[in-house]
Amino acid sequence: MSAYEQFAEEKNKIDAYMKQQYVITGVREGLSGDWLELKHPGGDQASLLVETADARKYFANLLIRQARIP
Repeated sequence: MSAYEQFAEEKNKIDAYMKQQYVITGVREGLSGDWLELKHPGGDQASLLVETADARKYFANLLIRQARIP
């Protein structure tokens, strides 16, 4: 799988959670990537491993946007 394909796959997973109104509640860094901690207003929680640098930049932008919206 190419680097772009891996990024696109991770981005699509992140977008799918965001479309379901999940919010990023935490980020845990590890040697194999970053774990996103996500929470739904209904109480459901999820974790997602993000390995590519481009996907990390993408969720960082989402996190900044999320912090700006009251």
